[in-house]
This record gives sequence, C-alpha cells and structure tokens, in this order.
Amino acid sequence: MGETRTTMQKTKLATAVSAALSIMASQASAQQAGGELEEVVVTGIRGSLLAAMDVKRESSGVVDAISAEDIGKFPDTNLAESLQRVTGVSINRVEGEGSEVTIRGFSGDFNIVTLNGRQMPAADARGVFFGINANIRTGDSRSFDFSNLASEGVSGLQVYKSGRAGVPSGGLGGTINIETIQPLESANQFSIGAKALSDSGGGTTPEISGLGNWTND
Repeated sequence: MGETRTTMQKTKLATAVSAALSIMASQASAQQAGGELEEVVVTGIRGSLLAAMDVKRESSGVVDAISAEDIGKFPDTNLAESLQRVTGVSINRVEGEGSEVTIRGFSGDFNIVTLNGRQMPAADARGVFFGINANIRTGDSRSFDFSNLASEGVSGLQVYKSGRAGVPSGGLGGTINIETIQPLESANQFSIGAKALSDSGGGTTPEISGLGNWTND
C-alpha cells in the first residue's frame, strides 16, 4: 500500500513537471515566433493583373490581354517576344529576333496593328530598302515590324481575334492594340535601360530605352 502511494505521488509529480515544462516551451516558442516576424511589402502588381482579366471579361468578342506585369516577367527584347505567349499567336524571327506576328495562322500581312487605338503604318523598312531580308521577303510586305518597339514603354497589349465596332477592321487574323504608358499614370520618375549585344562576327549592337515623367507646380 505504501509503495502504491509512493508511485502515485511520483506519477503526479512527473505529470506536473511535464505540464510546467510544456507551458514554458510553448511560451518560449511563442516569444521566438513573435520576434521573427518580418515586414511584408506588397507591390502594385495585383491591379495590373486584374486589369488584364477585366479586358477579357468585359469584352463582347474573343480577346486576349497582356499587362505590363506579364511583359516584365520574361526577358523579352521586344513586343513580338511578349506576344508569342498569347494563345493562337506565333512569331517569325529576323536575325534571331522576333519581328512579325502571326495570328491564327495568318501572317503579319493580314493583321492590323494599332497604337492607342490608331492604326500604325505597316511597311517593313528592311524589305523596302534592301528588297530582301533573312526571311527572303520582298519590299511589298505590309507586316508591322515589332522589333522597332521596346517593351519598357508599353503598359498593355490587346489581341482582338474577332471584329468589334470600336476596333479598326480589316485584319483577317486579328487586330493588335498597343497601349503606351500615359504621362500622368504615376508619380515623378525617371528610368533608363541600356544593353549591348555581341555576336560571333565581333560586332556590337547597342540598344537604349528611357522613360521619364514629371509635373510642374
């Protein structure tokens, strides 16, 4: 009887010690977890993604949209490289760089390109002056050369694959609308980018782009 009582007392003591240790451990872990909290910085990319989805949701036709956030995710050299990620869009390359956009199997000669809703001239300068380029094309091409536009100054792209009253008509494959960054969209800022490409021939191709915005009081 005495041994049983002693065993029960030891068991109660061990249980009390274990409970106390567990409480102390939980308090220590809670304090440690509270000390490791870091500041979370949320950048403004959600609005850009929602804007691209709203374009597709509110459109009465078949349209795909690319936001500035989507363009910035990949190291695309120009807009043609960005447009090739749209469903039904492929590109032709000139000297390894994206140039002409094909929509639903129709080459660039059968598509329309607009800048902020206004139709862009679509003559291929390389074909006009040289009569031939890397794709063996002549100077009568009506395809727009996307290698002339850098992606840094673009806020969004829309690819319309069906006709709409508010979109210029005439493209059998589709219409591509390029939206540039507007002057007062953001606060005063300046940004500039430059790069130089060197090929096996030893030549260097420099590229530079810049974006500036300021307001006068």
